[in-house]
Amino acid sequence: MDETLEAHEHAEHAVHSGRKHTALLIAVLAAGLAFCEQGAQHANTKMTETAVAATDAWAEYQAKSIRANEAKDFAAVATLLPGDAGAAASLARKFQDDAEHFEHDPKTGKDAIATMARHLEAERNLAHLKLQSFDNAAAALQLGIVLITASIITGSLALTIGGAALGVIGTVFAVLGLANPAWGALL
Repeated sequence: MDETLEAHEHAEHAVHSGRKHTALLIAVLAAGLAFCEQGAQHANTKMTETAVAATDAWAEYQAKSIRANEAKDFAAVATLLPGDAGAAASLARKFQDDAEHFEHDPKTGKDAIATMARHLEAERNLAHLKLQSFDNAAAALQLGIVLITASIITGSLALTIGGAALGVIGTVFAVLGLANPAWGALL
């Protein structure tokens, strides 16, 4: 946000210097910069949330794996118990059913948890691409503001055009951050 405030100060200076169009261009780029910084912050938050959720899901998956393996081992041990063979077989079947539940329950089994964890990882990866795209956009807009500010000091039209071009590039990255983050995160 400091960059945005600084950009507004540059715009105010430009207005007093008689460069109203240049000041307006700086204001537009500063507004775009604020949008990009906000988008990057939202993407960073989403990336962190989904990374933590995916890690939690994989930890739950691991716990289910351990419990399923223990149930399989207890089923094997139950078949070796002395005494009533029917009771031992019943106990072994109960442990086998528990192992099957831990592995394949449609809501809480390992398969369901792995699917959810992969979905969360995909969301995290998309948020990371958005973050990169918005960061690229912000960098281009900041450089554009710097060049346009320098054009006010030097009176150089080339710097104004360069700054405007960087503003367009930043805008393209911002749009890609919304529409196709993979393309916006190329750099």
